[in-house]
Amino acid sequence: MKSYCLTLKANHCRQKSTADTLKDVQVDFEFFIGVDARTDEHPLLTRIHDRAFLHNMGRSHAIGEVGCYASHYLIWQKCIELNEPILVFEDHADINIDIFRNTLTIAEQHIEQCGFIRLQDSKNKLHYSVDRHDTQHLVKYLKVPQGTACYAISPKAAQAFIEQSSTFNYPVDVFLRNTWVHKHPMFGVSSAGLQRSKQPSIIGNRKHKGRKDYSVAFMKSTNKIKNMVLNLATNFYHLSILDKKHRPKLYR
Repeated sequence: MKSYCLTLKANHCRQKSTADTLKDVQVDFEFFIGVDARTDEHPLLTRIHDRAFLHNMGRSHAIGEVGCYASHYLIWQKCIELNEPILVFEDHADINIDIFRNTLTIAEQHIEQCGFIRLQDSKNKLHYSVDRHDTQHLVKYLKVPQGTACYAISPKAAQAFIEQSSTFNYPVDVFLRNTWVHKHPMFGVSSAGLQRSKQPSIIGNRKHKGRKDYSVAFMKSTNKIKNMVLNLATNFYHLSILDKKHRPKLYR
């Protein structure tokens, strides 16, 4: 698979550390310059839906979140343009070399069938094993963890995400987590051997400051319940469309 690392033009320090890390894993990659919402003027930045974001998240968006979503949108477009699966990194990953090499092999084997495979460690246990690879597992998520530090994606999945991104109503990782929005099954590798580094985020502070708006807080709580119900329904939908080998053993 071709590999791309999402970065910003001025992130020279991150680019160097990422290049050194991926060299150790023997990954050939290209840097993909994303959208820096602090300085760039890009048409995708106008897709942020302020009110929907506020109601969904209970806070206003951070400017970096819009640029992050736009950057992933552009890499999805690249995947469709190439018409082949690609590997996507963000420029802030810590990697366990031995484990992650095996993770890449698993992704190569399954990406055509799965469409999206998250390659980032998570404490989330709401998944079931699809295929075992020694001490690692390809899993199907019942609740998708947040985080987009690394993933493999196919053109079909990229198209599904783009079709539901006419407006940006969430941070991009929350959009991917809400499977009821894009309907695409989400897979991952456990354990992946990659996690987000502890470098300071350039997205900005996601925590809301100031007076609490109780109407917005109520809407956020309502949406949280709605998301849980719709994601549960989407999991049942996935049971009806997935190949037998990608279903829980009980349903095979």
